Amino acid sequence: MNADLQHHIQDFLAYGRQRGHSPNTLAAYRSALNKFAEYAAEQHVTSVSGVTRQLLRAYAAEIGGTLSPGGAHARLRPLKTFFMWLEDDEVLDRSPMRRVSLPKLPKHILPAVTRADMGLLLAAAGESNHPLRDRAMLVLLYDTGVRASELCGIRLDDLQPGGRLDISRAKGSRARTVPVSRTALRHMNRYLKQERPQTEEPILFLSRTGDPMNRNTVKQLLERLCKAAGTKRYSPHAFRRGFAVNYLRNSGDVFTLQRILGHTTLEMTNHYVVMQVEDLKEAHRRASPVDSLRLGRED
Repeated sequence: MNADLQHHIQDFLAYGRQRGHSPNTLAAYRSALNKFAEYAAEQHVTSVSGVTRQLLRAYAAEIGGTLSPGGAHARLRPLKTFFMWLEDDEVLDRSPMRRVSLPKLPKHILPAVTRADMGLLLAAAGESNHPLRDRAMLVLLYDTGVRASELCGIRLDDLQPGGRLDISRAKGSRARTVPVSRTALRHMNRYLKQERPQTEEPILFLSRTGDPMNRNTVKQLLERLCKAAGTKRYSPHAFRRGFAVNYLRNSGDVFTLQRILGHTTLEMTNHYVVMQVEDLKEAHRRASPVDSLRLGRED
């Protein structure tokens, strides 16, 4: 088959838009795929059938010499997704990326909001111009692990009886329902009854002008609260990681956590919960099969 590589890249991006991928995700795919297409063209390869494992390994070696492991990984992972899509779509019999290794990434412990800092942030929110709204947003982020975009999309009718929240505007159009604690419900009810502007706007969290908040306004709000509280600078995703880590610390199971976070695989969930050494020691203390035998000490 003499299919044009650029033509299939455009088809793949159109497929991503249909699946509901975010503009940022599509931009990352487009950049990575176009850079590979330029490299392939320099090697006189312009069709998907001409892309070989050897070509891909040579490309991986070239960018590995100029980019960090994280940068090279970000450049190659979209290729793996793209060629697997071509295989699933029966354009190729087998993806040439199947035996091309991605760079190993160092496992950093990403920032996660601690319980102590959460207390400081709630205290700082109490001194803000919109204390009930800001506290409700903080608590909901930490209680459910929702993304900033999902938080901004919550409508008044998404809150269901029994402490359930419908996340219908989720990443990748994967709607889900998440549980909400009584504490979070109390904060939201106070905001609704005492501080939220009286308007026909269906979105739950509103700015001072009565307009729906967006990811940028949430990020700016968190920056102000972190500065006022004297904590490190936390992004909205740090609350999602903080929820995940503390959910497991409090004996939640990883399979339920996967559903709450809206992840399609456990691998995605595991990126959020790189546990501290003390967490591992405590988990081992609770679950050790030897300690549970209550063996006596040997002289």
